[in-house]
Amino acid sequence: MEEQFLIDFGDDVTPQSDLFKEGIIDSFGYVQLMSFLEKEFSLEIESAEFLLEVPATLEAIDRFVAARMDRSGTPGGAPCAE
Repeated sequence: MEEQFLIDFGDDVTPQSDLFKEGIIDSFGYVQLMSFLEKEFSLEIESAEFLLEVPATLEAIDRFVAARMDRSGTPGGAPCAE
């Protein structure tokens, strides 16, 4: 995430920060994020799926990916927000 969006997570941006409200990502960045998650974690995310349930924080992204990995049986355990 830090490389993709050229930001540093720390005091100002925490795992609970809303990435949209903080101006870190916009709708185009969100589509790029979903594409990255699909490739990084070998997931298939349907467009309707990520449009209905928009994870806007690092914690929500972790939960989103972990749930998809559990559901699809993808090995590797839960992702890390770091």
